[in-house]
Amino acid sequence: MEDFKLHHWGLLDVQYTYLDDGYTIVATTDVPAHLFKRETTIPPRKHAKPSWVRGIALQGDIRFCFDVYTDFEQNEPGDTLTHTFTQTDWPVGQRRWFYFVGKIGGLETPSETAIFDFVFPGPPPDIPPPIEKHFIASQNNRTLWYSHGSWATAHNTASGNIHPWWELPNAKVFAGDSLTASYFFWREVMDFPPLSLPATAKIVSAQIVIYVTAIFANDPVRPNLYITQGTQQLPPVLTDYGAQLPFTAILGQVDIFDLTLNAYNEIPLNAAGIALIDPLAITRFCLRGQNDVNSYISVPRYTNWIQFYSQQKGVGYHPLLKIRYYPA
Repeated sequence: MEDFKLHHWGLLDVQYTYLDDGYTIVATTDVPAHLFKRETTIPPRKHAKPSWVRGIALQGDIRFCFDVYTDFEQNEPGDTLTHTFTQTDWPVGQRRWFYFVGKIGGLETPSETAIFDFVFPGPPPDIPPPIEKHFIASQNNRTLWYSHGSWATAHNTASGNIHPWWELPNAKVFAGDSLTASYFFWREVMDFPPLSLPATAKIVSAQIVIYVTAIFANDPVRPNLYITQGTQQLPPVLTDYGAQLPFTAILGQVDIFDLTLNAYNEIPLNAAGIALIDPLAITRFCLRGQNDVNSYISVPRYTNWIQFYSQQKGVGYHPLLKIRYYPA
């Protein structure tokens, strides 16, 4: 058996993948060898080779032959266990027949395989675009805020205030931070009820979308608004202000100087933000300023905060969660 395998190989598997104009074919053998794919576009000729048994001529030795063919060498150099053949410029609908022959150690071997035939049906179909859905925030969107001359007090106080403008007729909420005569922090919380998505949905992208009505920004060094995980009660209570402090993982961000006034603006969620979305449960977010999330004490005075419409403003202005997904 040892001597046999020095000069013979066996085919274990053949796999293929589509290209835009052909196939990549990968063959696997039981011992290292160097293969050639012998290929033709002419149907193999079937004929019988005469043989003699006890003086009687028989025609039972059936052979299949390629009259005209081309040998294509594997991509890999030397003797290998896997053998890759890249076949391009294959006309759509054309049928080709092939089998494998090979060498071991540079010497021809008697081993060969059965005949395979492939038809190239055309390039693989384009991947369809994901489904896009928009989900409206609940009526529990609120601005939790606090102001004090001491940074530590303004930032770390356990119980803050709830800004009343979320209600009509203003229907506005705030996010960001500033230092004027005092430190101000606005932490806007919003939640989205269970989403009408398939249980098997694969989310490929998500954005928080807000309709910005005012922008107050003069610090381009630390210009970001960050989305963090929300921990608010429903509806929010005063102590939710301090409860947000431990949640500093950034789930999405936007440069305040890139926002467009009096228009919808998208804040893309990163992978961690998308992972937080549970279609079967309430999803909570908080929008905060960069200095707030980073616990950065600014000495120069600055202003980086925005106003945007709350859910109560109505159709065309709601805060949204935009999701693009595949059903499975």
